[in-house]
Amino acid sequence: MAAESGPTLSRARWVPAAVHLIASAGVAAIGALLIFRLWYPPPFQAIAGGLSLFVLLVSVDVVLGPALTLVAASPGKSLREFRRDLAVIVALQVAGFAYGIYTIALARPVYEVFEIDRFRVVTAADIDPEELVKAPPQLQRLPWLGPRLIAAVKPTDPGEQVKSINLGFAGIDLSMIPANWRPFSAEAARAWSAARPVAALVKRYPEVGSELSRIAAREGRTSAELRFLPVMSRRASWVAILAPPDARVLGYLPVDGFF
Repeated sequence: MAAESGPTLSRARWVPAAVHLIASAGVAAIGALLIFRLWYPPPFQAIAGGLSLFVLLVSVDVVLGPALTLVAASPGKSLREFRRDLAVIVALQVAGFAYGIYTIALARPVYEVFEIDRFRVVTAADIDPEELVKAPPQLQRLPWLGPRLIAAVKPTDPGEQVKSINLGFAGIDLSMIPANWRPFSAEAARAWSAARPVAALVKRYPEVGSELSRIAAREGRTSAELRFLPVMSRRASWVAILAPPDARVLGYLPVDGFF
């Protein structure tokens, strides 16, 4: 009997923790599907930082719950006590996971906004909900299925211009003010005019030449027809590849477009 007590005690601790880990991994997989298929579609999980936020959530919440179960699964503890401890652990884990998902939802990219000479990725957290009523009617509800392509224009009213400048000093960019938003189609010509030929991009980053050729071929175009604009977010700087005549975005490359 003494020889069997070691393995038995070990199983008593590891089996509940393993079950908890499998259940947590399943919930995390569902969360990943929601986040990376709907809120942060490629490549915005990298541009907007969704991947790093999710990894932090999983590493802290999903791993910590089973680890606490392993500690709580003491062989000398009664079943009633273990169930009580497990309920507390699961409740804390669910609350932590829910808060993590809420935080990721707030940080989700809602608009990719053309402003002057670049695209800026605007997140839900960047927008003052009370200002949304000042946006065009079709842009007053923040999207949940990945960022929409829109444009931002400079205000023409002198008072609004001064306000915009002051907000800029406070870190609130032109593209974060709903009153400045416009459908991208209305500003597509301006975006195309501001974009630069991809030849300059290849000259600066020769390693992207083959990927640019693939993007062009996929759309039945040549690289010489394409242009690019920088794409900025709080976490990264990429470039968007545009096609004529309507500055349609064909793809993205992970290089800095400001040079």
